[in-house]
Amino acid sequence: MLDEADLDAAVAEGLLTQDSANALRAFAARRSGGPAPAETQDDEHFRFLRGFNDFFFAIGVLFLGIGIFYFAGNRVVPNLFGAIIFWALAELLLRRMRLVLPGIVLACFFALFVFLVLPADLPFFPPAPARPLATLNTFGSRGLFQTVAPVAIAAKSLVSCAALVLFYLRFRLPFTLMLVAGTLVFAVLTLAGPYGQDAQFYSFLLLACGLAVFGAAMAFDLSDRERKTRRGDCAFWLHLLAAPLIVHSLIRFVALDVSNVTTKVSAAIVAIVIALTLIAVIVDRRALLVSALSYIGVIIATAVRSAAETDNTTAFFMTLVILGALVLALGVGWLPLRRWFIARLPSDLADRLPVVPA
Repeated sequence: MLDEADLDAAVAEGLLTQDSANALRAFAARRSGGPAPAETQDDEHFRFLRGFNDFFFAIGVLFLGIGIFYFAGNRVVPNLFGAIIFWALAELLLRRMRLVLPGIVLACFFALFVFLVLPADLPFFPPAPARPLATLNTFGSRGLFQTVAPVAIAAKSLVSCAALVLFYLRFRLPFTLMLVAGTLVFAVLTLAGPYGQDAQFYSFLLLACGLAVFGAAMAFDLSDRERKTRRGDCAFWLHLLAAPLIVHSLIRFVALDVSNVTTKVSAAIVAIVIALTLIAVIVDRRALLVSALSYIGVIIATAVRSAAETDNTTAFFMTLVILGALVLALGVGWLPLRRWFIARLPSDLADRLPVVPA
């Protein structure tokens, strides 16, 4: 039986045209009595898990990766050996068996081992005092970040990025692009670390990174309006990274600490969330909205405590009720909202955005 990944691979190898693949999808949907693809385009489809076999292999890859990471530490040769092992496993599990979930775990560990292959004590890396990132050292001396200069961590990130680009070109796993973008963003933020004390500068940098990733995601979306190809999956993962960067940076512009906000700040946050929700509805991507839920939850909880004078526990569960109702209402009204907004956009722009089912 052919699945979506098989059709994408056939298009990539030139065995089918994109129109032929789309026609086969529609034909299969009619034969099975299900809806044609164009009738379900209000959903964000992405290929992630085909069965328990994927989950079973993913567990094995996860256990193997953690074990190798522990024994390899920060030594060059063992980590190089680990990267080679995980590339070889990707050849079997990802390229031959097309197991997406194990492929995601493989890509993460491959990036990790490549990151650790480049030593942090090379002569052209100047020494630096201990950095806050060293607190992430879970495995003692085997941690990812040690007493190294920001330029060393950025260089290691860029090496990982280059290796991930090769990984994507070989295996065409959409999730890999999120890791590629993530390593680039991490390198930029690390180099800007000495300037991180300036909250406004750091927020601007986060926003710039988020908008860059969002732009890449939209480029994939605009090239696949009907989201029938691998490009739609690539866009999904990039949106998943861009959303928290954009939301967090915008909120930081108005409130560095959202645990105790004023009415004015709450109004500003609500305005930001409404604007982001509008964008999310228009481009038909829910990641922006999901990333903003925690901030909306804080505002709702603050309002509940002020209005009802309840304890924190009661306010927490009342917030869950209100937040859940809002999410469900927006989920039900998502398609009508999209249809209403798209109808009011200029036709040139509307024709480039994801299709709205009639």
